Amino acid sequence: MHIEKNVFESVIGTLLNIQGKSKDGLKARKDLIAMGIGPLKKGKRTYLPPAVYTLSRKEKKTLCKFLSEVKVPEGYSSDIRRLVSMKDLKLKSLKTHDCHVIMEHFLPIGIRSILLEKVRSSITKLCSFFKSICSKVIDPAILPMLQKEIVITLCELEMFFPPSFFDIMVHLVVHLVKETQLCGPAYMRWIYPVERCMKILKEYVKNRSRPEGCMVERYIVEEAIEFCTEYLSNVQSIGLPKSQLVEKKEGKNLIGNKIVAVSRVERDQVHLYVLHNENEVEPYVEIHKDVLRDPASITERLRCLAYGPSFHVFSYSAYAINGYTFYTKEQDDKSTMQNSGVTVVAEAMHISSVKDLNPKFANLSYFGVIERIWVFDYEKFQIPIFGCKWVENNNGIRMDKSGFLQVDLNRVGYKDESFILASQARQVFYVNDPKSTKWSIVLFSNKVIDENTGDQDDIDVEIESFTRNDQDENIISNDSYIRNDHNEGKMAIMKSIIRARGKGYLKVSIDICLDGDVPLSSSLIRVDDDAGYLKVSIDICLDGDVPLSSSLIHVDDDAGYLKVSIDICLDGDVPLSSSLIRVDDDAGYLKVSLYNNGTCPSKQISILSSKDKGPKI
Repeated sequence: MHIEKNVFESVIGTLLNIQGKSKDGLKARKDLIAMGIGPLKKGKRTYLPPAVYTLSRKEKKTLCKFLSEVKVPEGYSSDIRRLVSMKDLKLKSLKTHDCHVIMEHFLPIGIRSILLEKVRSSITKLCSFFKSICSKVIDPAILPMLQKEIVITLCELEMFFPPSFFDIMVHLVVHLVKETQLCGPAYMRWIYPVERCMKILKEYVKNRSRPEGCMVERYIVEEAIEFCTEYLSNVQSIGLPKSQLVEKKEGKNLIGNKIVAVSRVERDQVHLYVLHNENEVEPYVEIHKDVLRDPASITERLRCLAYGPSFHVFSYSAYAINGYTFYTKEQDDKSTMQNSGVTVVAEAMHISSVKDLNPKFANLSYFGVIERIWVFDYEKFQIPIFGCKWVENNNGIRMDKSGFLQVDLNRVGYKDESFILASQARQVFYVNDPKSTKWSIVLFSNKVIDENTGDQDDIDVEIESFTRNDQDENIISNDSYIRNDHNEGKMAIMKSIIRARGKGYLKVSIDICLDGDVPLSSSLIRVDDDAGYLKVSIDICLDGDVPLSSSLIHVDDDAGYLKVSIDICLDGDVPLSSSLIRVDDDAGYLKVSLYNNGTCPSKQISILSSKDKGPKI
C-alpha cells in the first residue's frame, strides 16, 4: 500500500508539477539534453521546455476539475473534492487510502482527455496493474502474465519520464507479483485495518494523562460485553452500538418516512413484479392448477401474496440493504455522496447480431438511478421496492476501447418496467467522462461485508489483461519526447532558499559592503505557506545608528524572481527602497540590487551559498 502511495505521488506530482513531489527539475533535465528537452538559456534565465509529461495550465484545470466533481457512495472513500485545490491546481492532504482510490479508479479517467495517447496509455496500464494486484481474489495462473506486462509498462514509462522518476519505490513495483505469489492477495497484508483499529483505540482515551490505561480498561469492558451478548439472542446490547452491517443486510429505512397513496396501475405493476420474483411463487408456475387449489400446499406467505399489498405504501428517501446504502436521486442531489446509482442483472430476450435475428434469452445488466423507494405492506410482512429510471441498453450503454463502461443517463428506456426488488439491487456510481460530456463512466461500489456472515455472493475470479489492444508497438521517435501542442514550459528556480523547511526556518549569514565597511548581519527567515510569503527580520548594525529593519519577500515562480520590499532607515536620510533578487543557480548565490530614489548610491548584497567560502546558509 505504501509503494502504491509513493508511486502515485511521483506520478501526480510530476504531472501537476507539485513542489516537493515533482520528479522534473533542472538537474533531471540536464540528463535529457540528447532528447531535446534539456534546459535552455533565455537571457539570464533557464527555461525548461515542455516534455511529453508536462501538462499545460488548461490540462491541469481539466484534471483538477474532474476530481473536484467526483461524488462517491457512502463508505467508498473520503470526499475526494476536499483534496483538490483549484486555486493552486494541486492535490493536498492526501492519505494513503486516498492515493489508493485515485490511483486505481479516478486517475485513468481523469487523464482521458489530456496528454499524448502513448503516455496516457502507459499511465493507465500502471494504474490497472495496481487495481489487479489489489483484487480480493486473484487467479495464480494470471500472475505470470501480470509480471510480464508490468515489466513492459515500466519500460514504456522509461521512454517518457526522466531518470529521476525511477527511484527505489518505482523499482519495487516489479517485485509485487512475486510477493503475491508467496504471500497471497495484497488486501490481507496491508495496513488499512490496523490504521482503523488505531483510530478506535484513540477514541477510547478520555484521560490524556493516562492514555494506555484508558485503552486497556475500555477494551476489556467492551470485550466482556460482547462475550456476554453472545448468550442473549435477539436482545439489544446496552453500552454497545448496534452493528449497522446487520441492518444493511436485512434492510432498514433511513430518511424521509411518509405514507403515500399509489394508483391501482402502479400497485398492480409492483405486485406483479413481486409475484414473478418471489421464491414462494416460482415453483407454482410449472405446476398444474389442481395442485395450486390444494389448501395444504398454500403457505401463509403465499396467501398474503395472493391477497396483494395495501394501496398505502411507505415512501423513503434512503434505505440500507444488501450491505449498501441507497438514496433517491432527489436526496442524492442534497448530499455530498452519490448513493442513487443502481444496477441489476436480469434475464431478457435479445437479438445476438444483425445477421442472426432469432431472439435469445440471456442475462443482461441494466443501469439506472433510483427515483422512488417504496415499502409495500402485505399484512404479515413488508417488501421494499425501488422505482428506477433505467438507461436504454441498445444505444445508451457502450464499452470503449480503453475498457471503460459508459452510459448515457439521458437516454431513458423500459418505463413500463421501472420497479425492482430492493434485495436485487447492486450499487454503482457514475463519474463524468472528461472526453465527452454526454457519457458517464460506471464504477462499482464496495459492498460492506458482515464480519460474522462473510460475503456469500459469487466472486468473479477472472482478471483481464491490462495491456491495451490498440497500443502502437512501434519504437517512439525523438519528436515524441517534446510536446508540440503547447509551449508552456517552466523556468528553473533555485530551491536552496526553501531547503530547510523541516522546522520552518532558514538561517542565513549575509555580508554587506557599504563604503568598504563590512559588518556581519544575521537574518532569520520564516516560511509562511498560507499567505505565500517569506517573512524576514534582519538586524543590521552600521556604526550603531541603524535600527531593526524588516522585509517582506514575495515568491514569483512564473518570472523566476523573488520580489523584495525592504524598509531601511540610515540616519533618517534613506527613504523606502526596493530590491530585485535574481536567482543564479550556476554561481550558487543570490544577487540583490538595492535601489533608492537617487538620494543615495545603490548598494549590492550578495547572499552566499554553501558552495562558496563565505558564511554558510
